[in-house]
Amino acid sequence: MKPRPFSTIVCVFLLMALVGCASVEKRYKKGQELESKGRLEEAAQRYITVLAKDPSMEDARQRLADVGSRLVEDYLARAQADEADGLFENAAEAIARIDSLRGRTSQVGVTLAVPESYADFRRDMIDAAVTSLFRQGEDLEKAGNWPEALRRYDRMLPYPLSPDQRRQVDEARGEVFIQWAEQDMARGSFRSAFGHAQSAMEILGPDSRPGAEGRAIQKAALEAGTKTVAVLPFWADPGAGNRAPRGIEGRLYDTLLYEHMDAPVPFVGPIDRGAIHRELTRLRVRSGEITSQTATLVGLALNADFVVVGWIESYLQEDGVPEETPRKAFLRKDRSKADAYTEKRYTVKLAGEVMYRIIDPASRRVVDEETVTAAASAQFRRAYYDGDYTTLELSREERTLFDKEGWLRAEEELQASLVGKLAERIAASVFERVLRFVR
Repeated sequence: MKPRPFSTIVCVFLLMALVGCASVEKRYKKGQELESKGRLEEAAQRYITVLAKDPSMEDARQRLADVGSRLVEDYLARAQADEADGLFENAAEAIARIDSLRGRTSQVGVTLAVPESYADFRRDMIDAAVTSLFRQGEDLEKAGNWPEALRRYDRMLPYPLSPDQRRQVDEARGEVFIQWAEQDMARGSFRSAFGHAQSAMEILGPDSRPGAEGRAIQKAALEAGTKTVAVLPFWADPGAGNRAPRGIEGRLYDTLLYEHMDAPVPFVGPIDRGAIHRELTRLRVRSGEITSQTATLVGLALNADFVVVGWIESYLQEDGVPEETPRKAFLRKDRSKADAYTEKRYTVKLAGEVMYRIIDPASRRVVDEETVTAAASAQFRRAYYDGDYTTLELSREERTLFDKEGWLRAEEELQASLVGKLAERIAASVFERVLRFVR
C-alpha cells in the first residue's frame, strides 16, 4: 500500500476542521434563535455546548454570560417570591437551578455572579424546605401512609444536605420501612415485610437499631411465610422414552436438586431428598410415573405445602447433514504406501420438553401446571476407515476422531448441556410459581 502524500493528509485535516467549525457555528446560531424566542435555559445550554467544542469562540462566551446572568436573576426572583408565599420547596428548587447553571457555566470558563447574601439565602431556603418536608413526612407517618411519607423524605435526597441533615433523613426513611414491615407482618404479607425490612437495613446498615429490627422481622417473615416443596423424581413419558437416552430423567432430577434447588430463594424451602426417598420406599414406589394420589400421600407424610411431579414430555435429536472429507494417511509399517479414510463433520441439535405439576396435598388439587423447554447443539467430528485405523500414521488429533469412547463422551456432554438448561429453567419456574402463593 502506497503512503498517502502529505498534501492529501493536510487536505483531510482541513476538511475535518471546516466541518467542525460549521457544526459549532450551527449550534451557536441555534442558541441565538432560542434566545430570541425567550427560551433562555435552552439557549444557555447551546452556548455551553459551543464553548465546550471551541473555547475560543468569544461571541458564545459573551452570550452565555449575558443569558446566564438573566437566568440567575430570574431564578433568584422566583425563589424570593416562593419564600414570601411559604413555598420553601419551590424556593429550594429554584436555588438548585442556580447552582446547576453556575456549575455548568464554570466548566467552560464563564463565572456567573450572585449577590453577596446568596450563600445565606441559599442555606436558609434549603433548611426551610427540609423542615417543611420533615413535617409533612411525620404527619403522613402518623396517618400510616408509608409510601407518601417516603416520597417526602426522598425528595430531600437531591438537596445539598449537611451531614446531620442527611443522617436525619436516612433515619426517617429507615424507620418508615420498619413500620411498614411491621404492618406487613400483621397483615400476613410476609414477602413485603421481608423486602421493606431489607430496605431499612440497606439505608442504615444491619448493625444499626433499625437494622437489628429488620433482621428480626426478616427471620419472623421467613418462619411464617416459607412454603415447603417436595420435588419428586422425574420420569420419561412413554412417547419420549424411546427417543430419550436411558437414565436422562434421573440425571435431570439430580441436576435440578443438587445444582439449582440447593440454594433456594427466600420463602421456598425444598424438602430433603433423603426424606423424599424414604417415603417413596415406604410406599413401594420404585420408578416410573408418580400419580397425583401418590404425590399427595408423600406430601402429607412430609408435611409439605406443595409437591412437584414432572416428566420428560418429549426429547428430540436432529443430526445435521454430514460434510464428508476424504483424507489420506501413510501406513505405519510402510510409509511408502498410503490409504484413505473419511472425516465427517455434522451438527447435532437436542431439544427437550418437560412438564411439571404443583400439587397442594391438603386440598389434593393441582394448583399449577407448566411446560419448560430447552435446546442445545454441538458440532461433531468423526472419522471412518475400512480396516484397523491403528495401522495408519495419524497425529494425536486425528486419532481422537476414531475414538468411540470420545464420541460417547461428546454425546454425554451435549446431553448434560441440555439437562443443565432444563434444570435451571425448571427451578426458576418452580420458584416463581410457588412464590405466587406467598404474599
